[in-house]
Amino acid sequence: MSILYVAFKGNGNSANKIVNGLVGDKLFLTNSYEGLKTDIENSPDTYDLVYMFGLDKKLKGTIRIDCIAQKGEKRLYSSVDFDSIVMKLNHVGIITNTSSTPTQSLCNEAYWHMLRKYNYHVIFFHVPSIKYITEDFIEKVRASL
Repeated sequence: MSILYVAFKGNGNSANKIVNGLVGDKLFLTNSYEGLKTDIENSPDTYDLVYMFGLDKKLKGTIRIDCIAQKGEKRLYSSVDFDSIVMKLNHVGIITNTSSTPTQSLCNEAYWHMLRKYNYHVIFFHVPSIKYITEDFIEKVRASL
């Protein structure tokens, strides 16, 4: 199975830090609506699964997996089995929740385009800022994927 790991550009970004340390193909998105759309359109469509990471400053030591992206009234749903991933993360001590409430953010926009491009085989992880995670947390996330 071919997997693509995705985060936004920026060295001070915890999501970027997690993805940077993973082994495999990576895509770092431009931090703008038009830029990320272009980045996604230009990415190869040869991946079976996409793991996306974004930052949520409200999280503290936990992960939220988003199940839905929304544009206007249209919603797109991931087809990834969240339960097994939540169990793996919880097993290593990382509290993980799922959300069916789409955000109105750059992350939602990126998720929307990725879900369309990769036939809904995409999962989006929101992680805390660097201030609220440790190296141990980052390593546990990487090991769980």
